[in-house]
Amino acid sequence: MTFKRKAYKEITEDMLMQLTKGIIKEKHIFTEGRFKYLLSDKEVRDIIKVEGVSKGMPVVFKKDNDYKLNNNMVEWISDNTPDAGTYFYVSYCFGEPSLITDINPGSVARTIVEATAREIEFLHSQLNYVYLSGFIETAKGNALDLVVSILGITRKPPSYAAGYVAFGRNLPPSEITRNGEAHVYDGKKFYSIKNSPVKNILSIKGDVNKEQYTFIKETDYLLKDDLIIWLATGKKPDINSIFYVDYVCYEEIKIPKGTMVSTYSRDPKNVRIFETANDEILKISQDGKWESDVPVRAIISGKEGNVYAGTIILMPQPPRGIEYVINKRDILNGTEAESDEELRNRAKHALQVAGKATLISLKSAIEGVKGVRSVRIEDMPDGVPGIVKAIVSGGDEEEIRKVIEETRAAGIKVEYERPKIIDIDISITAVLNKGAEPLSIEKNIELKVKDHISSLNIGEEVVYSKIMNIALSVEGVYDTSDITINGGRENIKIKPEEMVEVRAIKILTKFKD
Repeated sequence: MTFKRKAYKEITEDMLMQLTKGIIKEKHIFTEGRFKYLLSDKEVRDIIKVEGVSKGMPVVFKKDNDYKLNNNMVEWISDNTPDAGTYFYVSYCFGEPSLITDINPGSVARTIVEATAREIEFLHSQLNYVYLSGFIETAKGNALDLVVSILGITRKPPSYAAGYVAFGRNLPPSEITRNGEAHVYDGKKFYSIKNSPVKNILSIKGDVNKEQYTFIKETDYLLKDDLIIWLATGKKPDINSIFYVDYVCYEEIKIPKGTMVSTYSRDPKNVRIFETANDEILKISQDGKWESDVPVRAIISGKEGNVYAGTIILMPQPPRGIEYVINKRDILNGTEAESDEELRNRAKHALQVAGKATLISLKSAIEGVKGVRSVRIEDMPDGVPGIVKAIVSGGDEEEIRKVIEETRAAGIKVEYERPKIIDIDISITAVLNKGAEPLSIEKNIELKVKDHISSLNIGEEVVYSKIMNIALSVEGVYDTSDITINGGRENIKIKPEEMVEVRAIKILTKFKD
């Protein structure tokens, strides 16, 4: 069943014709070679309108030019006739004239009809919306969600931007001396000191052959991080005896779960806030810095929570002992809710997913996992039949593996891996129009280039000319005098299993001569 929405003008005309004793759109089919068509009423006074399809286009035919009334019949009198096999519609008056004769604009009858027609038009618009909401190609929003739910598909919700920030301090924490920490020696090689981080061990005392003995560092034992390691060549305490450890440790600095960190902006609307996902303890890194990388997640979902490296620098309520915070890498994995078009495309592949027999079905299933950014499927990557490689960026690894197992065809082995990240360094020298603001332009170029690079899928190369066009598209830029990508002036070729990420962007500006 189809539904055709009527416009306000059409509804008004139909109602007025009914009031004045008329027939609305009496349907006839045009037959080639036949030019007279009998109307159903025997007392036709006048033909008001004839409409149909001529040369493939809807038209309103002209009275006395294309047709005329001839003894209760429509007679075609010109070559401008409906297309053969199509319907044409005749509206006409019959019998004695109606008592309602004044239907001019402003009359009582016309005013009532127009008011009623307006309400009927609104009803038609609602019916049209309901009708379109029943089809996958035309349904939108919640209506589309209901349509695709029949196939067991749900819209992917927005994901939160998540990554790591480094909490740190410039000087070591306060030192604390711990005396007499007791451990029972039961033959193990490693023993963990209770308070960490440990600076150094002052002494270890215990019984050797039932006599008190002070063990010698680097001869009997070693300290590695917070572990005492007994050396095979040195002396050890008696089995099941107690040894005592005197040591110096640093004050423990905790970074609680839920600690807020944020970017800086003079406009509060542009501030992005993150919170830590775990409890962490400040530790000394391999390069001697007092820093700990802590997982964080944006408090708002979607791309709005994405931030670039070096922008998270504020702590509204710093944890005790923490002096600074910074994100060393971009956090750009926040995604918007799946759009209507993306949901439609997944739904169209639903039957293929159910069939479990195509590469498209596997890709569609993996794309349905929350947080997945890009998917590349390769059939027989090494020329071996029955092997499929799935390279996936983003999303939970366990959930992806589960979906692969549920979707793959019998006898097909799917090798799952993450893309190899290729770091990109870009340098751009922009020539500015006179009066342009260099700092603002530099920031806009950097943001646009980063957005472009982050939008590239697995296996997509970095095109030199596109970077140039992005820089030129920024308002205030007259030309670019020098652009390099990883030190060169050519496209960056990317292998099928690789994906690019921005490591550094350097923007220089100069004014037009």
